Amino acid sequence: MAGVRKVGNVDVFLDTGGFVQAVQLTGRPLYLTSDQALLKKQFRGDSLDVMPQLSELYSHVSTDAIIKANPDCYYYDDRLGTLVLRSLGGGGMVDPGDIRKGNFGMILAGEGWGEGSSREVAALALLYAGIGIVFAPSIAPIHRQNLINNGMFPLTDLPVAQRLAAREPVDVNELVEGLDDLSKRVARYGGLFRFMEARSQGREEDTVIDTPSRLMTIGEKILAQHMKARHRAVKPGDAGFIQVDAGFSHDYTTAPADAMIRSALGRGPKVKNPVSIHAFPDHLTLATDLPGITPEALAGIRDLREGQKRVAQETRIHYHATADGGSTGICHTVIREEIALPGQVIVGTDSHTCSAGALNCLAYGVGNTEIACVWEHNEIAGRVPQTVRIRLTGNLRPSCTAKDVILHLAHEAKATGIFTGKIMEFTGPALEHFSFEEQAVLANMAVECNALTAIMEPTEPMIQYLVQRRGLKRRQVESILVYADRDSQVDQTIDLNLDAVETLVAAPGHPGNGLPLEKVRGTRIDVAYAGSCTAGDITSVSMYAQVLKGRKVRVPTFIQYGSARVQTEARRRGLHDTLLAAGVQMINEPGCGACINAGPGGPQKGQVAISATNRNMPGRMGEGDAYLANPFVVAASAVKGFICGPEDLERKNRKRE
Repeated sequence: MAGVRKVGNVDVFLDTGGFVQAVQLTGRPLYLTSDQALLKKQFRGDSLDVMPQLSELYSHVSTDAIIKANPDCYYYDDRLGTLVLRSLGGGGMVDPGDIRKGNFGMILAGEGWGEGSSREVAALALLYAGIGIVFAPSIAPIHRQNLINNGMFPLTDLPVAQRLAAREPVDVNELVEGLDDLSKRVARYGGLFRFMEARSQGREEDTVIDTPSRLMTIGEKILAQHMKARHRAVKPGDAGFIQVDAGFSHDYTTAPADAMIRSALGRGPKVKNPVSIHAFPDHLTLATDLPGITPEALAGIRDLREGQKRVAQETRIHYHATADGGSTGICHTVIREEIALPGQVIVGTDSHTCSAGALNCLAYGVGNTEIACVWEHNEIAGRVPQTVRIRLTGNLRPSCTAKDVILHLAHEAKATGIFTGKIMEFTGPALEHFSFEEQAVLANMAVECNALTAIMEPTEPMIQYLVQRRGLKRRQVESILVYADRDSQVDQTIDLNLDAVETLVAAPGHPGNGLPLEKVRGTRIDVAYAGSCTAGDITSVSMYAQVLKGRKVRVPTFIQYGSARVQTEARRRGLHDTLLAAGVQMINEPGCGACINAGPGGPQKGQVAISATNRNMPGRMGEGDAYLANPFVVAASAVKGFICGPEDLERKNRKRE
């Protein structure tokens, strides 16, 4: 051994070349059991007599639970280490400082660790608390990459994890088993910045992919054109660097990415191609008006937003803000409306970047470290993922929407993990029945299925969107469309008959908790929220207006547009006035808002919300509970004051007649 580097409370042994050779836990293992008494026992300094069963470890711990969106994500310094996991189980299971003070160096958790948002502060919070190793039977792909990029060690192999927990030194080859070649190389360097520095100095050469010509899926075809592939072909597992057509960050992530470059390289960012890089002040635009917001949180918001504007000015990247610094729209919504095109690769520091997949492009979320590399190099390290092909047939029921389809798939994903880390390729004759905005809902919530992204097969609604909304010529659009080769191999094919899809409502805790509407009908609600990226498009707004026209809402109801373009269109069609007449509180500035507990409409402690957004993990929208449903159900529930469908309103009208 030539040296030792500390990664949290973990010793990383280096060889003479500075590469990671072995790892040994020096701190304590934390078994993240769902039994609060056993957790508290460990926090007091006691060890468990035996390791809990995997089924007893806390499962589906989202990044919102690892580090709270509001206000903990306003920080990107050492304070994160005190706040880590304080939102677990809705709060109260882990007190601030428990993990840092407990001298833990390793966390062992259940299935689905790190699901949800792509925010890299979830990885940094763990690291600042002393955690260098994370074990879970499955780890969300974006979060796993964030751990690797920060020199940490994600594990899914239980025997290896048990040896580490016993403080045995473990060879790095065992730790990186199962990773693609590029991720292995990054892990051996101890992080992405170290690897990229070596690459820029010529100490690391790119490997040309030598996969022979083969039939390919949509995603594989796009990657074959964006990676160094000798025969213009790739297969799942091939790894290398991917040329990026457009990259973006939002106000949670731009300044932290800048800070990471300055810390790692001792200088400010050098943006290679500013024309292709974008920054959006969309997440925190309304957060300063939240009730009870603290001066410390306000300072954090100001730091993030002023930092983002400074970075944009210094680097000349596109800053998508109004004249007074407000939001022109949610980052990935505007990317879809103005920037992304079929066949491109789009990456952004938002897990819902995948919504641009509705445009027949490869779009997915990344962490701050990776977007920093996109700034500097216009490329990103990546691996060709497996594809699950979803063939849609049949017809939806009148009150069902794309939201019900994706909630149906999210339920399957939570139960089986079928989509984890993969591309969801939507195809089939029924895909043509969905408007372009409804296809975007399917793409947007692919990450709620723990997939890397989703891609739509080209359809007439998508082509018409590009011609009518984006002003492209049809011939131009047709020349860039990407189709899967017939008989191209996929990991699995799912034949989904839409006739069998029910109207679903996801119970609080996870988007995969979908239940038939009948099982939750009558559940009291205190607030209704509609809009944000999943349901702030013009098609969704039309659905709200269809239900609410001539009616009045019974509970406080908030609707927020996804972009300024949607707002303008809604006003032009008269939808905005219809919603106002129904008593809806229309939020004038487009943005993420209550979806990330950064604007009005989220459930406060003790409240229950019905929401058309994409996530309802504990603490995501606020301290209360949130049910997820399609726009028709949200609007109807707002009228009745309890969860119901539009058919309940129709029955009431017939009785009056």
